[in-house]
Amino acid sequence: MKVFYSFGTDGIREKYPFLNDFVAYIVGKSFAKIVDKKEKVVIGFDTRFNSYSMALALSSALVSSGFKVELSSNPISTPALAFITKHRKCFGFQITASHNPYYYNGIKILHKGLKINDSLEKKIENELNNYFELLHQDFSNYLQLFKDNINSHNNFKISNFANIYIKHLLLFAKKKIFFEKKPPELLIIIDLANGALSTYALTIFKQLTKNVKVINNKPNGFNINDNCGATNIETFQKIFQTLSKNYQKAIGFTFDGDGDRVLCIYKENKNLFVLDGDVILLIISKFLKNFYPINTVALTHMSSLGIEKAFVSQGINVLRTEVGDKYLTKAILEGRAQLGAEQSGHIVIPPFLYTGDGILSSLFLLSALNYTQIDDIIQSIEKFEQKLINVKVLNKKEFIEKNKSLFEKIQKQYPNSRIFVRPSGTEDVVRILIESKEKQKIEEIEEIINKEVVINV
Repeated sequence: MKVFYSFGTDGIREKYPFLNDFVAYIVGKSFAKIVDKKEKVVIGFDTRFNSYSMALALSSALVSSGFKVELSSNPISTPALAFITKHRKCFGFQITASHNPYYYNGIKILHKGLKINDSLEKKIENELNNYFELLHQDFSNYLQLFKDNINSHNNFKISNFANIYIKHLLLFAKKKIFFEKKPPELLIIIDLANGALSTYALTIFKQLTKNVKVINNKPNGFNINDNCGATNIETFQKIFQTLSKNYQKAIGFTFDGDGDRVLCIYKENKNLFVLDGDVILLIISKFLKNFYPINTVALTHMSSLGIEKAFVSQGINVLRTEVGDKYLTKAILEGRAQLGAEQSGHIVIPPFLYTGDGILSSLFLLSALNYTQIDDIIQSIEKFEQKLINVKVLNKKEFIEKNKSLFEKIQKQYPNSRIFVRPSGTEDVVRILIESKEKQKIEEIEEIINKEVVINV
């Protein structure tokens, strides 16, 4: 069977118009063939120009198939929707392409607070591709349902999920994050990436402190992640320095379009520190060890050797997983780790949620300021240089197989360096990570790869 659409590391993702209302409708119909109609479904969406219409199309497919569907009244983050699925013990669909530009979109599927497993993804994927091969005419049902007006269906409801999430998060934060203490007094700057957090993140932070400045919270459908947010930390750093120039102490949080990632900039006196997801988890782990038994954290293969050594120096073991926060979650649920993080800013801190949540992570980091010296922790991390090479290929699996011996040869030639190769989950790209304490070694390895790697596959 021809594969038209497939699940990557984080749901289905494609450029517009290849992922559109029609595809969202067929995803809903495919889901309906696999899952019991007694299950309730909630649907959220981000601020992209076509996210709301895709959410309506998906709702149409599910309602017409017999499901009870509840749609968010406003854009909502992926972690907030994940919380709703956990709270309601139901399935959820999030229309988002996360950190990608506005012309991408995607569909993430959740169940009881977690991303669905690979087995269910594969079943839905098979049905989806079967629909495109055999049942294009089914789109007529979708058009008819819109004529009837979906709002008139008893099985369809619109709710303010963000308010539910805010209420539960603030209650949890008071007892389990800040431990009845007040957040530290300092300037907080938040960059909302013109994304799903734009309508309510400021409300959360203003409940904790009055000294909050917000940027990139005016989405227009086309500016999500556009030179802003967690994928543009250099831009945020410049704005942060301008806004905090009259403050001795300040902290900045920059989120991605669907709110499941966060990166941070911290200023104390004249020192300025940029914190990725791994470093944020290191600080939070040291803080939480005062209250909980933290003996192992899950990090992906992309995390540096320096950060691994820093965890070990604090008496915390490191478990390496595949790239993707669902693999961090898997390790935690299996009892092999208590916390998890990716460099990119996905940080998993149960029990409030078992998926990445940028707001939740930022609140834990704020609380850590009451208990730890951030600058001491950061300066203790041994510096390792990293270089990420993206190779565009026709067949990712064949590329890795054909070059396997080359990568093994390089690793033997440079035993004190590290080379890690993985296929992208969302693009026709293979990512090659080179890591070493010496920049010269990285340049030498990169030169070998450029000369000897086989790319015409």
